[in-house]
Amino acid sequence: MMDTSIVAIRGIPNYQIVSTTDFFFPLVDDPFLMGRIACANVLSDMYSEGVTEVDNLLMVLAASLDMPPICRDIVTWKMIEGFKSLAEEAGSSVTGGQSIYNPWPIIGGTAMSVVPKEVRI
Repeated sequence: MMDTSIVAIRGIPNYQIVSTTDFFFPLVDDPFLMGRIACANVLSDMYSEGVTEVDNLLMVLAASLDMPPICRDIVTWKMIEGFKSLAEEAGSSVTGGQSIYNPWPIIGGTAMSVVPKEVRI
């Protein structure tokens, strides 16, 4: 199964855009760690293609409607902080994304990079 999209760039020979989207329901009880896990999974899809420098990350986020508002705010912000902290450690940054309300919290993202064709594994 493919976890990435690889598209040639029209008009720019020998370069391509590699991108991926991944998201998860909670896997651990710590929302900060969950954010880091989600970011690591998004980045690992890129790394599996030989792309080690990720130009851009967008965050996909669902805040839980089933949580009391005070808990939802804390959990949501901790997931965001965890995701952003790992993105920064990896030399990338979160430049936007999409958020919704959902019964369960969800965190993930989209990663994109422009790379020479010979970079891919």
